Amino acid sequence: MTLPSANSTATSIADRGVLDGILESVICVDLEGRITYWNKGAELLYGYPREEAIGRHFSMLYPGGREEEQALMQEMGPRLMGGERLEIEGWRVRKDGRRVFIHLAASPLTDDAGRPAGLVGFALDITARKQAEDALREREKDLSEQNALNQAMLDAQSEAGVGQIVIEAGRIVFCNDAICRITDYSPEEMLLLPSFLDLCHPADRERVAFNHQRRLSGESFENRYDISIVTRFGERREVEIAVATIAGREQPAVLVVAVDITDRKLAEERVQYLALHDSLTGLANRVLFFDRLNSAIARARRLQNCFALLFLDLDDFKPINDTLGHDAGDLALRGVAERLRSCVRESDTVARVGGDEFILLVNDVANADAATAIADKVIAAITEPVRLDDHVFTLGASVGVALYPDHGMDADSLMQHADSAMYGAKRLGKNRRVLFR
Repeated sequence: MTLPSANSTATSIADRGVLDGILESVICVDLEGRITYWNKGAELLYGYPREEAIGRHFSMLYPGGREEEQALMQEMGPRLMGGERLEIEGWRVRKDGRRVFIHLAASPLTDDAGRPAGLVGFALDITARKQAEDALREREKDLSEQNALNQAMLDAQSEAGVGQIVIEAGRIVFCNDAICRITDYSPEEMLLLPSFLDLCHPADRERVAFNHQRRLSGESFENRYDISIVTRFGERREVEIAVATIAGREQPAVLVVAVDITDRKLAEERVQYLALHDSLTGLANRVLFFDRLNSAIARARRLQNCFALLFLDLDDFKPINDTLGHDAGDLALRGVAERLRSCVRESDTVARVGGDEFILLVNDVANADAATAIADKVIAAITEPVRLDDHVFTLGASVGVALYPDHGMDADSLMQHADSAMYGAKRLGKNRRVLFR
C-alpha cells in the first residue's frame, strides 16, 4: 500500500473519521515502531485510549514485550518493507492484562518517493474462534469427553458473532444464530436450502465447490480463506471462513466457521483510495499519476504509438482565495477538476500535483496537432466564468504539452519538458498552450 507518508495519512484518515466507524482495530506505526494512528476499534480491542497510545511503541501490545516484537519483525520486516502484504495471527495483551488472539493484516506505508514510511495493520479479535478451533481439535481426539465443552463453545461463538454451519451431503444440517444474523436467513430457512452453495456469491461458487470436494476426498490444503456470500435479500457480504472435517459421523461432514469482514474490506478499500487520490478533488494524486505514466510508457513502447502530457497551471487563481477565502478556493478547484475530467476520456488520467497544478495524461494521441487541440479544449473549459457567492471570476490556464516519444522516452524527461513548456506559456502572457520544442 502506497501512502504519502505515515504521519500525514494517519492524520488525514483521523480528520475525516474514515475508520472510526468500524469495529476492527486499525493502527499505523512509523519506521521506529511508534504508533501514529489509533482508531476506536483499537481502543475497544486493546483498552488503551487514543491519547495514551499515540507515540508509544507498539511492542506494548506483545505479551513478550520488545523481545517478542523484535523477533517477529526480524522475520516479517524485510517482506513488509519489500511491499508484501502479510496476514499474521497471534496473542496480544490488553491494557488490563487480559490476552486476546488477533488476526492481523499488515501492509507497508511509503512516502511520495516510494520510500518505506511505516506500517498499517487491520486487526480483528478472533479469540473466540481460536478457542472454538482448539476445542474442535480436542473434540476430534475424544468426542465423548468434549461434547459438553464444545456445545458451550458453540454458544459462545454465536454470541460473539462467529457463524457456524455443518455440511453433510452438500446440505446444511446445523447452523448457529450468528450465521443466521450474517445471512439474514432463519434457522429453518437455512436447513431447507437445496445446497450450501446457495449462500456463496456466484463469483466464488465454483471455487468453494471445488475446495469442498477436495476436502471430502481427504486432500490437505489451506483451510482458511476469504469468500463473498449473498444474503437472503441479495446483499453481497465478505466473510473469512475456516473449514475442518468432522470425524466420527456416519457420513463425511464439514464444519465451517465464518466471520463477517465486510466493514474491514470496505475500510481497506477506502484507505487504498485515499492513498492514491487527492482528498480535495478526488483526482489522481502524484503517486497514482506516476504509476499510470509508467504504464503508459510501457504500453506505448510495446504498441509503438504516442500519448501526450499536458502540464497545467491555473492563472489568476489567487484573487479567489484573497477575496472569498480558502473555502471558496477549494470549491473552485473542485469545479476545475470536473471541467478537466469532461475534456478527456475515462481511459485518460487527470491528476492534481500541486496547489493549482494539474497534469493530464492523454493516451493514443495521433500527433502534435491532436495534442494541442486537446490543450485548446482544456483552456476553453477553464476560462468559462466561475460563479462563487455573488462574485464571478475568470480563470486562465497556462498549458505545457509534451509528447511520447518525441519529447522524452521516460517519465522524468516527459515531466521536465511538459513543465518547461508550461513556463514558456507563462512567459508568453499566460492563458495559452505551448508545445515543447
